[in-house]
Formats: sequence, structure tokens, C-alpha cells
Amino acid sequence: MKSIFVVLILLSHQTIYSQDQMFEICPLKVGEGIPNVTIMDKNNQEILLAELISEKPAVLIFYRGAWCGYCTKHLSELNAIKEELDSLGYSMLGITVDQASKLKESNERSESEIQVYSDSKLEAIKAFGLDWQLDEQLFRKYKENYKLDLEEWSGQNHHSLAVPALFIVRNGIIQFQYVNPNYRKRLKPTTLIALLKTL
Repeated sequence: MKSIFVVLILLSHQTIYSQDQMFEICPLKVGEGIPNVTIMDKNNQEILLAELISEKPAVLIFYRGAWCGYCTKHLSELNAIKEELDSLGYSMLGITVDQASKLKESNERSESEIQVYSDSKLEAIKAFGLDWQLDEQLFRKYKENYKLDLEEWSGQNHHSLAVPALFIVRNGIIQFQYVNPNYRKRLKPTTLIALLKTL
């Protein structure tokens, strides 16, 4: 099991730097403490991330938004192992750039009960080193070709998204991270369960 853990750590770091240079990110690493940041719940109420996960270890899922089919599919797959994560003593929550009023769509589209939170002002996304800003050309392509208005979804004009990522946190310290700029590739739930059993 420990060998799986080592391979995953190496893979998570390699994927960041093997992608196109447009993804020049520097995510938080294993052993670092989580930042003292504020996110918003579905009622648009501020909540400190550290307080939210203070009672037990947590799996943090950063995703692009409810409009992203890959993201909702991943949330759905993770929801299927939610009870097993609970039995292992872990909570699980999602963080997205979508504004608070859009959070309900994440749960509806993924048919998931995972609690999701808004970081439309990028406080957590930037602090975790996951901020990726679309250039004007790509923003226009999303809007005109795909009918996807990122400003409408986030309520902001920063044109940024979170690079998809998953962090395991215990006592405020990152135990594992998987960050992959290729939004089509996500950590499999079975791999996550196997990993949690080694920690």
C-alpha cells in the first residue's frame, strides 16, 4: 500500500509540469499547513475553511464548476464512496469558483450529497496554488462557441478557474495532494479509498 502512496505522490507532481506552460501553477505540497481562508456556503454565508474541517480529517475537492461534466461526474463517483469515507473518519467537501447561488446545481447535476462551497473571489483557490486564468481569446471561445459565460457562473470578471485537485488534510496539514491540469483525468475513488487506508 505504501508503494502506491509514493507512486501517487510522484505522479501528482509530475503531471503539473508535463502540461502546457499555460498551467504554471504551484500547488501546496504534502506537509504544508492549509491557509486561513474564507469560503461561502450555499446561503452565501462566510465560513473559515480551517474551522469547517477542524473536527476530523477531510478530503478537499477543488473543481471547475457545475457546468463541467467531468467535474460533476467525479463528484458523483466520489459520492458513491461517501459512506466508506465516513466510516474511515473522513469528511469530504468540494470547492469551486461558482458563486453561491450556483452551488445547488453541483449537487443536482452530480446527484451528490457532498457539501460544496463557493470560492468565487479565489481566496482559497489562489492560496492553494490552483488559480488558472483564461486569456481573453479562450474566454471568448467558451462564451461564443460553447455558450458558457464564466462571469455569469462566478459572478466575477476575473476569468479564472481552479485546476482540478484533491487534497487529504489531517490536523490542518496536507497529507496527500493530487493536482492535474488535464481536467479529464481525476483521482479514482477506489484509489482514494486505498490511499486513505494507508494514512
